[in-house]
Amino acid sequence: DYLKGKLEGVGWKFAAGNDLDRSGLDEPLLINNLRAALLKINADLGITEKEINDVIQEIKLTPTGETGAKQMLHYLKYGVGVKFYQDKVVKIVNLFDFANIEKNEFIISREVYFKGAETARTDIILFVNGIPLVNIEGKNPLSLSVSWQDAYRQIKKYEHASGEAYKYMQIGAVADVEARYFAIAPWKRDVATYEWKEDGLDAVDALAEFLRPARVLDIIRNFLFIREERGNYNKIIARYMQYRAVNKICERVINNLEGKDEKNKGLIWHWQGSGKTLTMIFAAHKLYFNKLLAGPSIFFIIDRRDLEEQLSNELSSLDLNFKHDNIGNVNDLVDTVRADNYLGKKGIFVTLLHKFESGRQWLPVGFDSEKKQTIADRKNVICFLDEVHRTQYGLLAAQMKHILKSAFYFGFTGTPVDEKERDTYREFGYPVDSEDYLDKYFINESLIDGFTVPVVFMPRQEKLHLSADDLKLLVGKIVQEDAFSADEREKVEDSVARELDKIKIFLENEQRIGKISKDIAEHFKEYVDGRFKAMVVCGSRKACVIYKQELDKILGADASEVVMTFNIGDKEIIADYYEQWKTKYSAAKNDKDIRDEVIRRFKSSPVSEPKILIVTDMLLTGFDAPLLQTMYFDKPLKKHRLLQAIARVNRPYGEAKKAGVIVDYAGILKEAKRAHQMYYEDDKGTTVPFEYSYLANQFKKLMERLKALVGLTPNNLNREMLATAMDKFRDDSVEKQFLESFREARKIFELLGNEKIKLDYLPDYKFYSALFAYLQKFKGGENKKYNESYFSKTLTAVHQAINIEEINKDLPPFSFNVDYFDTIVTAKISKKEKAMSMVFGLEKMVLVEQTASPVFRSVFEKVEELVRKWREKAVDYQELYDSGVKIVGELKDKQKKKKELDLNDWEFGIYEAVLQKVKNDKKSLALAKDIYNSIKENIIS
Repeated sequence: DYLKGKLEGVGWKFAAGNDLDRSGLDEPLLINNLRAALLKINADLGITEKEINDVIQEIKLTPTGETGAKQMLHYLKYGVGVKFYQDKVVKIVNLFDFANIEKNEFIISREVYFKGAETARTDIILFVNGIPLVNIEGKNPLSLSVSWQDAYRQIKKYEHASGEAYKYMQIGAVADVEARYFAIAPWKRDVATYEWKEDGLDAVDALAEFLRPARVLDIIRNFLFIREERGNYNKIIARYMQYRAVNKICERVINNLEGKDEKNKGLIWHWQGSGKTLTMIFAAHKLYFNKLLAGPSIFFIIDRRDLEEQLSNELSSLDLNFKHDNIGNVNDLVDTVRADNYLGKKGIFVTLLHKFESGRQWLPVGFDSEKKQTIADRKNVICFLDEVHRTQYGLLAAQMKHILKSAFYFGFTGTPVDEKERDTYREFGYPVDSEDYLDKYFINESLIDGFTVPVVFMPRQEKLHLSADDLKLLVGKIVQEDAFSADEREKVEDSVARELDKIKIFLENEQRIGKISKDIAEHFKEYVDGRFKAMVVCGSRKACVIYKQELDKILGADASEVVMTFNIGDKEIIADYYEQWKTKYSAAKNDKDIRDEVIRRFKSSPVSEPKILIVTDMLLTGFDAPLLQTMYFDKPLKKHRLLQAIARVNRPYGEAKKAGVIVDYAGILKEAKRAHQMYYEDDKGTTVPFEYSYLANQFKKLMERLKALVGLTPNNLNREMLATAMDKFRDDSVEKQFLESFREARKIFELLGNEKIKLDYLPDYKFYSALFAYLQKFKGGENKKYNESYFSKTLTAVHQAINIEEINKDLPPFSFNVDYFDTIVTAKISKKEKAMSMVFGLEKMVLVEQTASPVFRSVFEKVEELVRKWREKAVDYQELYDSGVKIVGELKDKQKKKKELDLNDWEFGIYEAVLQKVKNDKKSLALAKDIYNSIKENIIS
């Protein structure tokens, strides 16, 4: 009700589910509302009833499933093409008016039913122009057994039960105390959920802001897309910082074009892993379709071939309603600039910065640019530049800005540079106006939001590290590579390496690599294998091959693979390995196809091979593989290049990935800390931690928090003590904090190895682990296979603390059946355990079943009252148990009565309602059957 009120307050007009103008419960659309909207917003087309019927028929005939979802989203964004009978031409009929928001109709409705294979009984539906676009489900924040996760699962269930309705639905939202949103994708078992953040609002109020009418249409149009890769479909939706940055970019462009502001550039400083590539694409899409730009030229300008390919693939995978051109070489770029009588080609382009060659003749000899306009004079040119800390300061950048003189420039980076000759803030910001950046999203924000995980360093084999002097010399030389293009960089690496033969020999020493490889294999098998993936970062291509040979001896030939370039004239060890590599995969395939196949296999699952990638330069920027958790680092890097590399392990992967781990064999921890301090010092002067001890400190804080919540570890832990500790969870805030804190502690415990802090708190941890497992027995449990895969050390601790098999045997497993409570009554467990099993089980069953069955609905309020009393400690455990038994008895009596009367669910529900008024069994039964027979054709099955 609170969220409903908020949504009405931001512009949604309420209509009760029963009052909606629907032709039937099997029709998700409000047809008459849709007709009126189509006529209103397409009046300038001369649309008639005939074309309106064709549009409605077209969207109704769109199938469910992935391809249907792609087509439907396309219709919602760009309209439906139909033939106009009078004009004999095909015109695009828009379903929404994105430019004039007030022309659309926005309806919010409660308890909307959608009939399908099963019936979806939704909490809140948001209709725009009669089309259901948003499904919101809420849960009681005081519930023992349910949360927003249950609301999420409910929507996922509805997606399958009522597919016809959910082919239109685009956004799901769920709320209890927390609130999340996600893209509706019925073909996906699970999708990512996000929290919207805005102006310091709490989660529920922020969700209401996210669902403002104008913003919902903006999201549908510009921030929600189907991505298709290798026949797999995903639906992506923007995160709040992406939405914020895109709209700042668009506002800057529009304000400039309208003469409100002269500013024509901006720096988007977003931490690695926050989705900068998608942010650029969202912005490009929104600007491309803005009528004010009237056919723009939009350039994505990259400085590395692998990033160019990655961006091009991303553009190709999204249904954007425009094609992009990959500018293959300098001549193609010249043709693009000279097209349309030198005004330049219109459209979307991807190119490398180094194609803006300074010696190239861009305009013909004798061309008078003073008299004739060129692309340099056009203001509807937008340039998005990725990773602008590297190459925006030299001749190539100067040439680009000369050719595209009047363009808008927006730079994206996670690591801006503030140096005398290379100042990202000055290049893309307005420092004089105190605007160093247009939008900023820091690492600490990313960590809080859960879009990235911390990265921690674990120095190992420190006797094998480079000396401090060697490290200083090498990183000082390697950093010079940033001044060169991607094509030139490897040559520079080789020249640097020739100057530093001593260090190169050290990094390629077979005996040293053999010792490190043995340590890598040991760590990998203990902490990574089967759960995550890993990468070895080497000092040279030769070192890559040696690492591969050494790891093969221990882990087998299929466990790892090298991803690097091979060159004509490579030395013997690399050349020999190249021949083996080609033979292993396919001599017929080119090198790129093989690398792509290796990477695809690596990303496919934690147990697929290869499990370890061995690299030296490739994949250290732009590579996104959430299951990559550990990086074994044996390559000295500095500043932004180091941060770029280690950020490969900062992507979240399920609930179990607490941190990305850098196992440091080169001794670069100090360099990493120094690099982070340059970029990420917050207002309080603290910095993001990097030492592995960060995990130990976090673990200590969590254990102290758990101790404050549920008390000290009891001696001689037993079942009675666990049941007593459960009494703390009568306070729902204590239960919530316990679950959150323990789950965080559990992730760290799995990473800590033999750290002293782990041993110091082991007795406490065993107790909290046992208490967590005990609580899960009452709440319905966690996925056993998942726990065995990711939390094996915790499971061992539980078994050491208490006989968990005894608990599993004695506490009956929950089932959605009233007979479950008979097993509680007869179970050989304490009265306290019986009472808790009764109250948890009743709440879970009634909350799930009450919407489907009048039997359960009839006791819903009694169960809620019982839970409230338990929370408020208004009943002891004997009363709790007795009350639960009484409610179960009532349920059984009603089920028995329903069976004796031979009534279906609807008939019994009507019978119970009538009986309260008539007070006569026979009359009530007859009336119930008469009422049911008169309405059965129009009710939900």
